[in-house]
Amino acid sequence: MVRYSILGSGSCGNSYVFSFDGQSIMVDAGYSFKQIIQRMEDGGFDISQVEALFLTHLHPDHAHSAGTFARRTHKSVYLSAKCLSHAGSDYLSLNIPAECEHSIDCGQIVQIGPFSVEMFYTSHDSTGSCGYLISVDNKTFVIVTDTGCYNRDIIEAARRADVLFLESNYDVEMLRRGPYPLYLQRRVASERGHLSNDQAVSFLSDAGFGESRKLVHLIHLSANNNTVELVQLATQGFNSRVCARGERYSYVLD
Repeated sequence: MVRYSILGSGSCGNSYVFSFDGQSIMVDAGYSFKQIIQRMEDGGFDISQVEALFLTHLHPDHAHSAGTFARRTHKSVYLSAKCLSHAGSDYLSLNIPAECEHSIDCGQIVQIGPFSVEMFYTSHDSTGSCGYLISVDNKTFVIVTDTGCYNRDIIEAARRADVLFLESNYDVEMLRRGPYPLYLQRRVASERGHLSNDQAVSFLSDAGFGESRKLVHLIHLSANNNTVELVQLATQGFNSRVCARGERYSYVLD
């Protein structure tokens, strides 16, 4: 059986772990390494079994302890080819050892033990941002987060999912009426920002999740511009579970 955990998702940190037959991979490391170890242990996972870390992009709430992970475990860290080719100070500050650094690009399949990992590019204000498609034990997980819009490639990836992790970052009215200055509102709502609740619903409809009743986890809720209740209301027609900000969730998929 496949076990997986949302170690936390939201404005302050994001990380996910997938485990099968004594081996695990992790997507994003947006908490301190100490916190990640603790969150994993709370869910019954072991950091020593993590064979690789895949980053969606380099913003701190997704990549904070990527360098520490690599230096402490000597395991691989994967980033998109575009991200590595445009690596700047935000990447260099992570101090990932060269021998741990690996790239992944569209059309490429990375095999980590029992896990097959593919990627697709997303639209965010972090160069080379991407999502992942993870296959293990005849189950497929797809992570779509931090993208201001979506295209056919992302929809096609989602259609392959048995379990989808989908960003539902903000409520349009809460963003408009909230504390963010206008420039920041525009950044969040732009095509290089985040998906709103309404966009998440449109995405699920376009990907056929209403008819299939496949499981979807709504992730990356804004701390200032969204609530669990609003996301639940928006997505009530789907087989969805809303991840409260920063909370841990663990699941088993038979």
